Amino acid sequence: MPSSPSNILNNPLPTSPIKISTVTWNDITYAYEYFEVNNISKLILIANFTQKKTSERLMQENNCTYAVNGGFYDANNKPLGLFINASLKTSSVESSLVNGYISVTTKPAVSFDLPESPILAVQTGPMLMMDGNKLKLAIKNDEYARRMIAGISSTGTLLFMAIFIPETKVQGPKLAELPDVIEQINRTIQDPLVSAINLDGGNASMFKNNAIYITEVSAVGSLFCLE
Repeated sequence: MPSSPSNILNNPLPTSPIKISTVTWNDITYAYEYFEVNNISKLILIANFTQKKTSERLMQENNCTYAVNGGFYDANNKPLGLFINASLKTSSVESSLVNGYISVTTKPAVSFDLPESPILAVQTGPMLMMDGNKLKLAIKNDEYARRMIAGISSTGTLLFMAIFIPETKVQGPKLAELPDVIEQINRTIQDPLVSAINLDGGNASMFKNNAIYITEVSAVGSLFCLE
């Protein structure tokens, strides 16, 4: 994961102080913020692979109250694997890294399984948790970077989460440590995750809920937008 310059913005919304939740793993304290998708019909997936619009502009154009970046894209500005929304459809690929899917049919899913006839879908990865069990990862050239994840909770709710070191908003856990950090977070939230998957992180990541707005450094390839 590339390192990020120091001009990442973290703008509390509103401007009054917000207490950010934290957990500690391997003597490092990580902050986390998330939002739940309680009405799946309000969730849209926006492609931004070639347009390269800022997240701020994308949110303004699509009336996004909450937002998070999607999966990875390559040097040719194409999604790595399956991507399905109202205007774009690409095929899945075999990969040990992007080895899972976020999808919405009649309900949301985060799984290793290729979705059938989804309304929207993104191939990304790696998978971090499945059936309530954390997965063991072996990652080459692992680095500390902020992470964005998608998951399904014990009540079947889709949620999106940002995990980062609070002092910088730039760094976060190593990818191989992420399942352990999520396990720690699960002990602190009311509706714990039973499945989870990694989204694009580092420079090409952003996150906004009602407490925090972390902006991208380089363009996000896609955006999950909750109206």
